[in-house]
Amino acid sequence: MTTIRPILAAVALTASLARLAAAQEPPQQTYEQPPQTYEQPPPQQQPYAPPPGYAPPQGYEAPPPATAPAAVGLGAAGQIVLSDDLLVTATRTSFSSAGTSVSSTSITLQPAVDYFVAPNLSIGGQLRIGISSSDYSGDQTTIGLLPRIGYNIPIGPSASIWPRGSLAYVHYSNSISSTGFGMTSSSYTFSFIAFVPVLFQPAPHFFVGGGPYLSTDLVSKMDSVDGAKSTEFGLLSTLGGYFGGI
Repeated sequence: MTTIRPILAAVALTASLARLAAAQEPPQQTYEQPPQTYEQPPPQQQPYAPPPGYAPPQGYEAPPPATAPAAVGLGAAGQIVLSDDLLVTATRTSFSSAGTSVSSTSITLQPAVDYFVAPNLSIGGQLRIGISSSDYSGDQTTIGLLPRIGYNIPIGPSASIWPRGSLAYVHYSNSISSTGFGMTSSSYTFSFIAFVPVLFQPAPHFFVGGGPYLSTDLVSKMDSVDGAKSTEFGLLSTLGGYFGGI
């Protein structure tokens, strides 16, 4: 009994010291790794496709695909065209009253303005200013007014045919010196003129071309007396530009 007590006292002292040492030690910190967050990428958008067997309601019309606006060339409604026709001809003129023919050379400037009132349909007017030399009538100066109508016919992306018809009033001043002394006279004609040029557009809003023309007198007066009526054929070149259009 006496031996057991010291042993129990030693065990109790040891336990007390162990508890005291454990109380003095700092608490051990534990590290917890934060969870990694994972974001799933958004699903890829797929074009809508109707389910198999789907039929649109009756009367539904799908919208047309978007297209780039077409380039506007010569002939659009609302266009204004400024041009000039240069006439350089060597013609043979037949006079119905005398039954003879003569040769003549002429140069004529014909500035014009045309307006397309509808697609490819034009109305306009032209001023004629010219000089000519003939082995029959001598030298001649010309001034005239030519209202006209035309229709443009496209034949390619940058080419067209633009036939035009005019009713022309033209006044002539003549100077004849073949008889050895000078003589002057005046005359006028009322004529129908057709011109069929083929036009090419080497650049936007600009064209050049040319083609045949025909002129035939409907009325001819010389110093208030009926004069000889004539019919002429030739080649006419033209150049010009246009702007505007709807």
